[in-house]
Amino acid sequence: MSNGITFTFNGKKIKLCQNVIDTMLKYIQKEINSKEAGGILVGKENKSNKNIIINHITVPMLEDKRKYNKFIRKDKKHVEVFKNLYKRSKKTLRYIGEWHTHPEATPNFSEIDLNNWKKISKESDNNNNYYHIIVGYDAIKIWVIESEEYSAKLIGTIFWKEI
Repeated sequence: MSNGITFTFNGKKIKLCQNVIDTMLKYIQKEINSKEAGGILVGKENKSNKNIIINHITVPMLEDKRKYNKFIRKDKKHVEVFKNLYKRSKKTLRYIGEWHTHPEATPNFSEIDLNNWKKISKESDNNNNYYHIIVGYDAIKIWVIESEEYSAKLIGTIFWKEI
């Protein structure tokens, strides 16, 4: 494997570090009885060029709701993990968005996913764009929800076999 995956969108780079990819790969839904998994994305944004490095994610926790075709992040420990990372980084890390798996080869977001992503953006008290990842068993996709439009734009798709 490489040192990560980099997506380019409107001249901006979004890099998923290798540790993040390795963690996501552990939760791919390969089996018929596997459950969706997910968590939050945490990373750094370069203020001068807006490039993003996603170097931390949370994983499913005890209070989360997990089914074959549903993941609901309910556990408050996701936020605790973020707050600890934020504090330890001297406030250089930020919440980037959400990630979860889908039991499909090339994943697409559902209406539930889109509504959740819009809600996150609308409830934010800043002008950050948020990035959301869905992990399928053949590919990974990333979307952006831009703060002024609240619509999902596909940034890219990368197939696991290409890495």
